[in-house]
Amino acid sequence: MSGQNSAIDRQWNFGVPITALALNRRGDWLAVSLGDGSVRLIEANDLADKPREMAVHNGVSLSLQPDADEHAFLSGGDDGKVFIIEPEVDVPTLLVEHSGRWIDHVASSVSGHRAYCEGKKVHLLDEEGAPVAPPFVIESSVGGLAFSPNGKRLAVAHYNGVSLYWVNAKDSSPTKLFWKGSHLSVVWSPDGKIIVASMQENALHGWRLSDNAEMQMQGYAAKIHSMAFTARGKYLATSGSEQAVCWPFFNGGPWNKSPVALGGNEGRRVVSVAPHPKDELVAVGYDDGMIVMAPLDGRMEMMLFPPVASKGANIVGLVWNAEGDCLFAAQEGGQLMLFTLKSVSRAMRG
Repeated sequence: MSGQNSAIDRQWNFGVPITALALNRRGDWLAVSLGDGSVRLIEANDLADKPREMAVHNGVSLSLQPDADEHAFLSGGDDGKVFIIEPEVDVPTLLVEHSGRWIDHVASSVSGHRAYCEGKKVHLLDEEGAPVAPPFVIESSVGGLAFSPNGKRLAVAHYNGVSLYWVNAKDSSPTKLFWKGSHLSVVWSPDGKIIVASMQENALHGWRLSDNAEMQMQGYAAKIHSMAFTARGKYLATSGSEQAVCWPFFNGGPWNKSPVALGGNEGRRVVSVAPHPKDELVAVGYDDGMIVMAPLDGRMEMMLFPPVASKGANIVGLVWNAEGDCLFAAQEGGQLMLFTLKSVSRAMRG
């Protein structure tokens, strides 16, 4: 592994735990949710200056995602509220409120739809924020929500599988993908042909929609809290092990294939992964604060930030901007870091 000097360009310490990072659909603004219910907003480029502070929830944001609007963000909190957050507007816009409930998950689509859940109910909204249909009642608490790449279907992860809903169908009966166990989150492959869910049992389970072929990916040391496809959908990068485990999704998919493992194998655990938006490489964050940049073509990995022997160093979020020349990283304790191509080149020379 090359580059023992930190490649950090600049950093901000908020003094409050960071809970999540999100990039808007346009890829030019970053939102940072904090444990006090506030959000910090910062332009996602190498000129990033002091983040703007916005008071949002009377509690904690439980889910922060890009909004259907290319510029905005969507946040659901333990105060029962869903807000739309515009980066250049001083106050958030209240979308819905469920007093006394927790909004565990929010999602949005390219078609303009939004979804959120409270308890066992999933609410689907149109572009104007109006309900599309009565809430979908799930058999258990919802583990995760994800719209298909074209926005036509909504996947809901829950106990014993994933349910798929057509967002414009008059009949709200779902297609059910069954696998025993508790499913915690769900992602679609970029071509919309495969669905993968992470599980309470430290594993992944996937379904190919064309023929219902299934895949089981086991052997993880911990739950997979971070997973994302690489730029062209060739690999699914995942956390939950001592290395970033990247499953191949080309030439027929991961059936009977071994994954590619990125990053060191030295007793630390991967907790966050962020594939580059254009190149076949992955930023990998660990529970001790270390961050590496790991190519998928066998080139040498580079350390961007060394391990930190302190509480709160855990990397809770990694996000590239749309251009792929800036990487933002968040430590749980409240520190946001920015790495740029210039700072990485400087570190390599040093």
